[in-house]
Amino acid sequence: ILSNYITDCAALESKYQYLVSEVMMLRLFSILESTIEEMALKLACGAPYKNGVAPLTYILCTSIHDAHVKMKSHNRGRNSLLYLSWTKADYIEKCIKYVLNLTDRFYTNILNHDSLIDEMRIIRNHIAHKNPSTARQYYQVLRLIYGGNPRISMGAFLTSTARNIPINIQRYLISVPVILDDISKG
Repeated sequence: ILSNYITDCAALESKYQYLVSEVMMLRLFSILESTIEEMALKLACGAPYKNGVAPLTYILCTSIHDAHVKMKSHNRGRNSLLYLSWTKADYIEKCIKYVLNLTDRFYTNILNHDSLIDEMRIIRNHIAHKNPSTARQYYQVLRLIYGGNPRISMGAFLTSTARNIPINIQRYLISVPVILDDISKG
C-alpha cells in the first residue's frame, strides 16, 4: 500500500510529495518497530522461525503478555524497565537480554541491519519532533550518505531523484521487508 503512494503522488507538486513521503516514513517505521516487537514476544513464547527452528531462550514465556512482563522485569531486580523500545539494536538488547539468548538468530540479524534501522529511526525522529537534537542527528545521516554538509529538507531527502535512484523513501520501503524477512527466517 505504501509503495503505491509513491507512484500516486509523483504527479503532485513537490511540497505535497514531501508531505506524503514524511507521513509514509512515519508509518513505515511504525510497522518495522511493531513487527520487531511482535516477533520478539512470540519468539519468547517459543514460536519457531520460518525455517522451523526454535529460538534460543533463557526462559519460556506462556503468553505475549507474560513475555512483555518478563522482558521488563525478569532478573532485573530494581532495574526493571518502564517500557520496551524496539527502535535500535542497543534498545532491543536491553529488552530481550534476560529472556532471549543474544546469540540467537533474532538478535544477530538485528545487528546485521542495525545501521539501516538506526538511520530510519533518526529520519523518523526528525520528522516527528523537529528539534535541535533530532536535526543534529539528521545532518549526521546526510553527511554519511552524501558527504559534506548538505542542507536538504526532509521531504527533498526522501523524494529527490537528483541525488538517489531509487529515492530514499523507496529504498526504505524495499529494505523493511528484507529486514523483517531476515529476522523471521531464523
